[in-house]
Amino acid sequence: MYYSLTYRSWSDEKQAETGVLEQASVTRDELFMRKLVDATLVKNKLWAHLSNECQDQREHAVYVTAYDTQMPEGYGGAIADTALAMCKMSSMYSPEYMLWNGHSFEELTLTESSVYTMEIAEQLLDHYMVRSGKTYEFLYSVLDADRRKVLFFMKEVDL
Repeated sequence: MYYSLTYRSWSDEKQAETGVLEQASVTRDELFMRKLVDATLVKNKLWAHLSNECQDQREHAVYVTAYDTQMPEGYGGAIADTALAMCKMSSMYSPEYMLWNGHSFEELTLTESSVYTMEIAEQLLDHYMVRSGKTYEFLYSVLDADRRKVLFFMKEVDL
């Protein structure tokens, strides 16, 4: 079964929807994943998620605004630079992990990365990930549907 998903731009200034950015027909697992990320790349522009809605359990919408108006403090510019510079593509959705090194993000290769959409969605619900004895805090997530990637921006922490 497929669901209709529409990305709608929202203006806080006007307190109104300002247009449709993109429409997609997606599976339930992909819909779940798309609603959980913090931001989405649409036509090579980064959009921050504001809210989600559903009409009649079939018509779904994600309301977005220009990323530069909703950037996370401390990491915002580095997240945008990294997300817009990525170019690796995948045939199935897969995660890419970006580790904060104090001034920018660099790719971190982790073994056993999931390629199942629902497993990526489940990971989006987590605040932390522990791999090989190291703990990482998730800071932000970006969906790049064109490349079929979910970018996880994180930093190493001691808990």
